[in-house]
Amino acid sequence: MTNIQAERFLKKLGAESYNERISIVEKYKKQWELSEIEFKSEFSTNSLIFYAVSKQYGKVILKILININGFDNEILALKLFQGENFCKLYEYSFDDKVYIMERIVPAHTLYESALRNERIKIAGEIFKGLHKTDLPDSTFPTYTEWFEAGKKGTKNREDCEELYQYLDSAERMLTDICKKYSRNLLLHGDLHHENILKNENGGYTIIDPKGVIGDPVFDLSRFILDEFRDDLTSEPNDVVIDFVQKLGDGVGIPCEILLRCLYIETVIWLFREELTNGESLEECQQLITNMKVAYGFVMDIQKNITKI
Repeated sequence: MTNIQAERFLKKLGAESYNERISIVEKYKKQWELSEIEFKSEFSTNSLIFYAVSKQYGKVILKILININGFDNEILALKLFQGENFCKLYEYSFDDKVYIMERIVPAHTLYESALRNERIKIAGEIFKGLHKTDLPDSTFPTYTEWFEAGKKGTKNREDCEELYQYLDSAERMLTDICKKYSRNLLLHGDLHHENILKNENGGYTIIDPKGVIGDPVFDLSRFILDEFRDDLTSEPNDVVIDFVQKLGDGVGIPCEILLRCLYIETVIWLFREELTNGESLEECQQLITNMKVAYGFVMDIQKNITKI
């Protein structure tokens, strides 16, 4: 690990927690018989990710969670999603919040390995066979609970008052969508291009499900955001709308619904994942912009529908 990488994680974790998490590498290097361990800082800001070679399993990824909350659900989601299209989970420790999983080779992301129209087709095919209906009793959160966590976590932030109007409108949209799209399936929860990797057989393998309960309509928003590199201003509005329309046509979900889900997702990301955790408004400017742009998409398409 370079000095820059170490400083970034030191700042995020604090010295004591950082040293504690790093020491786990040596422990499981011996226990799981790992060699050729290489830190991959570019893969995550929320986990310590290492390439390694396992004596038993071959090429693997060693993942040590920084934020240990939700680890049990992550492991359970990985176990439930085991199958043809998902990476294999090999070994894990609930005590240390660490696991090793199959390393996909060559691991080119969907964004890197296919052009836009092909990405839409591939994502649609993956989406249709993805979600789990046979669920055990578990503590998986619901998508609505994700939203509520952001609302609750920021209720005392006075600097967010001007943003609460977006929280309120997204909540109304979420309630309306849940009435029409009411299935409770296990969603991936983070289905973006970097979690869809080209494998050695020329197909695609899915990694890193978060695990959340809800209707599948909520599981494409991250994919839409990542198509535009988490910046909805990176391309003209009509290009973004065209992408969402084609994606919706491929999976049988109206463009209007996907745009509403996109808006709700931007609100959840901003409030639940950033503002609730103490990030400043300045640090969240791109997310705030995304939220406002997504809201504009919803308003524009509603006007067009009304005219028709």
